[in-house]
Amino acid sequence: MSNFFTGRSNRQEYWISVGLLIVAALVLGYFQMQAASAAITIMWVITWIRRLHDIGKPGWWSLLPLLLVVGLAVAGIVLGGSAFEKMVLNAESGKPISPNDPGFAIVALVVLAGLIFQFGFTIWLGAKKGDAGDNKFGAPPKD
Repeated sequence: MSNFFTGRSNRQEYWISVGLLIVAALVLGYFQMQAASAAITIMWVITWIRRLHDIGKPGWWSLLPLLLVVGLAVAGIVLGGSAFEKMVLNAESGKPISPNDPGFAIVALVVLAGLIFQFGFTIWLGAKKGDAGDNKFGAPPKD
């Protein structure tokens, strides 16, 4: 398993991995297999780590999007209080939620901010050119 977290991945490998993860997440979501979301999250982190290694950054940077989501959730609870918690619980239980519900704006803002940051991080990693030569994470990946 340690081989997943080591080495480097070029932009092509990265985007193929991202595409496959998006398809897997959509399929799992369609079949309402939320329990598998932890596995998808782990695969995202592995994909980010290998790409970060290619640009010479430590894998710890992959925690930035995850910590931001936690921070946004805490901010939502602080700002939205019980209305935020009720909205989240309703969404998780499959109950319909309405824009008229108290707390909807805060939930929408938290979700939107998290998605924007995660998509931005993913696109930045995919657009950034990798180190041309060897770096502390190994030789450049073969094309």
